[in-house]
Amino acid sequence: MNRDAPDGWPRGGEWNWLWEAYAVGLAVATIVAVVLLDHRFPGNVVGAAIALSAMAAVVLAFGRRVTRSPDRGWRAVAFVTMVVGLWILAMLASPVSVAAVIATYPVVFSTLPLRTALVVTTIVNLIPLGILLLTHGIEAPNLTMAVAITLIGVVAAPVVGTVITRSMKQRRQLALLVAELAATRAESARLSREAGTAAERERLAREIHDTLAQGFTSIVMLAQAIEPELESDTAAAKRHVELIGATARENLAEARAMVAELTPSPLEEPLPAAIARQCDRLAAETDAAMTVRIDGDLPAQSMSSDVVLLRAAQEAFANIRKHARADAVTVELTPTGTGVRLAVTDNGIGFNGHPEGFGLRGMRARVAQVGGTMTLATAEGGGTRLTVEVPS
Repeated sequence: MNRDAPDGWPRGGEWNWLWEAYAVGLAVATIVAVVLLDHRFPGNVVGAAIALSAMAAVVLAFGRRVTRSPDRGWRAVAFVTMVVGLWILAMLASPVSVAAVIATYPVVFSTLPLRTALVVTTIVNLIPLGILLLTHGIEAPNLTMAVAITLIGVVAAPVVGTVITRSMKQRRQLALLVAELAATRAESARLSREAGTAAERERLAREIHDTLAQGFTSIVMLAQAIEPELESDTAAAKRHVELIGATARENLAEARAMVAELTPSPLEEPLPAAIARQCDRLAAETDAAMTVRIDGDLPAQSMSSDVVLLRAAQEAFANIRKHARADAVTVELTPTGTGVRLAVTDNGIGFNGHPEGFGLRGMRARVAQVGGTMTLATAEGGGTRLTVEVPS
């Protein structure tokens, strides 16, 4: 991952009020020094104060705008030239103004490339000594002090400039990291929303398949059975009409519970009672002989585990209705060492290969979500045996 500034990123984009306060504060401090030291280093106090004040004003007016502009070019050169030029004017007015040289360092290093800035600051540091030599020659007073100050500036400027540049680069990298983190968090949130949407769709698909779709299938089968019974067996037809009404009411309750995101309606009663009721419905709809063995000492389970067992029973009964052609079904709900086992066995035609319809895939997914196991095998003597175990 590239941590350098991208194209178009302002190299001085980290210029802030601290640099402005630094430059303006030094200009003000230098004005005070010019006034206080005029008796020792006489000069034009008013001229120096005006030039230093103008330098501070230029920094405040253009510093942030120039250093944050992605396309600087001549603007950067003009800005640096104005600041350095005003400092030179102040120094020509009063030699004490040389103290403001360090105010030019952040201006130069935040505006120009590092190599160019190093050259410019070196020249700036040599200017006071050059002016002294041009005006007074080698016999100039305080020449030794001027040489010492110049050497200090020549050595200090690259160090200060490098620190400024590195600080700006680190701030730039930090800004990039923050931007990347924000983008990553936004992408993570988007993916999380998509995953949540997909999971909710899958959950609703399983709920609809395991409840509403199976209820409608029962209604269709019962309706088909009624037609030949209307003339030959009125009692059976009436019983099937009642089953259609009961199934429709249960489907309506399921739909309302799903819409309201409530507990599935069959589990408004204990799991054994819900399983027994499903067994009664299957017997009434198919006339199959039902054998139900429900242990009376089942361990306490979570609601999610109870839902898995109930949905597994509903799916098994739906397959028996549609495919098995069974006339005998055995349902067992018993405790295990670690949870509860549901076993549904029929004596129907069995299955060939590895059936993997939507219902079975959904059942496997439900069982896996609660850490359970599911097996589908051929029963002894033919038919199918479905076994689901869930932890308590």
